[in-house]
Amino acid sequence: MAEKYTLEVKKRVWYEWALWALWLFSTVSVLQNAVASAAELEPRAAVISWVTFFVLLIAGGAVWFMRRSK
Repeated sequence: MAEKYTLEVKKRVWYEWALWALWLFSTVSVLQNAVASAAELEPRAAVISWVTFFVLLIAGGAVWFMRRSK
C-alpha cells in the first residue's frame, strides 16, 4: 500500500514572512560580499563577512528549530 504524504503550509502573520524575507536577503547579501572580498584579495573583509554569514545562518537555523514545533 502506498503511503500518502501531505504538505501543510502553516498560516503565519505578514510580518513573520517579512522578517524571513529580510533574513534571506541579508544572508545572501553577506554571502555575496564575502565571495567578492575573497576574490579581491581583501582577507580581513572576507573573514568578517564569512563570520557574519555563518552567524546569520546559525541564527536562522536556531529560530527555525525553536519555532518548528508550533
